[in-house]
Amino acid sequence: MTSPDGGEDRTMRTWVKRVVTLVVVWVAVWVFTSWLQMRPRPVDLLAVLGIVFAIGWWARDRSSGWDTVEWAGNPVGRRLKATADTRISYLRRLIDDSAVRNNDGKPTTSAISLQGVLRDVAVDRLRTRAAASGHAHLPEDAELIAHTDPTLAAYLLAQPPPPTTRQTVTDIINRIEAL
Repeated sequence: MTSPDGGEDRTMRTWVKRVVTLVVVWVAVWVFTSWLQMRPRPVDLLAVLGIVFAIGWWARDRSSGWDTVEWAGNPVGRRLKATADTRISYLRRLIDDSAVRNNDGKPTTSAISLQGVLRDVAVDRLRTRAAASGHAHLPEDAELIAHTDPTLAAYLLAQPPPPTTRQTVTDIINRIEAL
């Protein structure tokens, strides 16, 4: 009696294919070696090929029981980007250039842009926190910033932006993250 999934039929077909393959390879090797005038003994050649094929079949049967890996989610989203993120390089350039002053002592456009980016991030965090706490009316950006950390407010509201170093920017970013 056969199983409903056809397992016995599949096993029988597998063994028939294996035996036919062995016989075809044996005949081909015997004809080739005879053509080379090596005079192989047919039974010994069949025994050697049988052993080689049996080892291969055994290994293949063992490997089919291994679990297959199934990826959950979107594997395309997991790929690493080959190119650098231009936003990070832009911010790095702004940070490096913000410490430089013009000949007349005025801040560069990089310092002004960096202050604007940091102010936008701080205001976004403050507005998100205020909205989450249920405030019906949100004050203006400058008023929101003024009620935060005095050091942070002094930098974000200063006109023109004060000179910065990498450590100053790190301190400001840490203060924004603490909001």
